[in-house]
Amino acid sequence: MSTSRFLSIAHVLKSVLASLLLTLGILVFCGMQAQAAVITVLPSSSTVLPGQLFTVDISISGLAPGGAPSLSTFDLNLNFDPGAVAIDATDADGNGVMDSVSLDPGGQLDVLGLGLNPMSAELLAPGELNLFDLSLDIPADLDAHQDNSFLLASLSFTALSSGFSYFSVVVNALGNSLGNPIAATVNNGDVTVVAEPGLLQSLFIGGLMWIGMAGLRKRGAQVV
Repeated sequence: MSTSRFLSIAHVLKSVLASLLLTLGILVFCGMQAQAAVITVLPSSSTVLPGQLFTVDISISGLAPGGAPSLSTFDLNLNFDPGAVAIDATDADGNGVMDSVSLDPGGQLDVLGLGLNPMSAELLAPGELNLFDLSLDIPADLDAHQDNSFLLASLSFTALSSGFSYFSVVVNALGNSLGNPIAATVNNGDVTVVAEPGLLQSLFIGGLMWIGMAGLRKRGAQVV
């Protein structure tokens, strides 16, 4: 076989191999994208009044029902505007979880209900809250019994003065039942704190009525 013919065959094989690798890479990438979990931040209301209590739920979806991947741990930072909203940092029982925060309220990282999971919820700085939970259940139990979507945390906030607050999540870690990383996308939320329009309107109408009644009384007095 001539050298030129050999080089030609080698070039064709190289091209075929490159195409196969590219196709495999695309399939792997798409598979990873398809398995990516979704974290959603959802305030109970998009608009709140000063002094009003409201909740912010953080959920995960896109896990496999009755199989892998399931979630065994999460470490998240929730950022918000401390000038517009506030969260009570009291931890009355000293368990490391603020009383205003409920972690894994559905027990999806504790499917056997043992209540032994290490967890914490604490303010790292004004407007930055860390949420952590680690399951001690074995991988087979998590894979078999965990739902494919559930709440990671539910938090109680108080609206302060009029303004706007984002609620954005930074994922420090998400682990499957074997402790391997889980890819995730995040849908953040927000609220607007507004003055109560009904109260202002009532005061305005009441003022107009008072002016009108005062004018009628004055005219009546003049007639007499």
